[in-house]
Amino acid sequence: MPYPPAPPKQGMSTGAKVAIGCGGCLGLSIITAIVFFFIIGSVAQNAGESLNDLPQVTVPSSAATSEEQPPAEEPADQPAAENGVTMTAAYAGTVGDIIDDTVYTAIDIEVVNDSAEPINVNPINFNVVLADGTVTSEWGETLFADIDAIEAVTLQPGQSTEGQIAVVGEVDVASVEMVDLFGEGAPVVAEVG
Repeated sequence: MPYPPAPPKQGMSTGAKVAIGCGGCLGLSIITAIVFFFIIGSVAQNAGESLNDLPQVTVPSSAATSEEQPPAEEPADQPAAENGVTMTAAYAGTVGDIIDDTVYTAIDIEVVNDSAEPINVNPINFNVVLADGTVTSEWGETLFADIDAIEAVTLQPGQSTEGQIAVVGEVDVASVEMVDLFGEGAPVVAEVG
């Protein structure tokens, strides 16, 4: 006896297709986030290790000298040097945003490695001290500022790098600090000229 014909095979429902598509997008988003945090973590770890390896400066006590002399002051237009690292900072005016109408204050930065060890320079390691004493670190809020941003680099002894950082709004900036990510070493400070 012949068997009856098999019923036609039905395709996937629209709901199943949407669920599979959304699941794939969610999976891709999770993988992208994990890779992003891995890269940021690696950069942050390298930045922290490098600045901690800078040579320490020791200052002789005044008891060891026969005559007490006043400390020599650096002229205001000279770059600040800490632990063999020299940094200069200069006001670069106001700039716009590449996406919306946000206004930023731009600062030109130059970092020179005069130490015997390599150092890491990263835009996330810069703090800005405003004229009223407020300390701010707005790297994440200024990602779309229309500036020539200072890049994350490793400077070998004798090398230098330059670029810009920004602060949200039109503000009066007094100085810039370059700190290591974990705040363990002394910051390199430059007055804004």
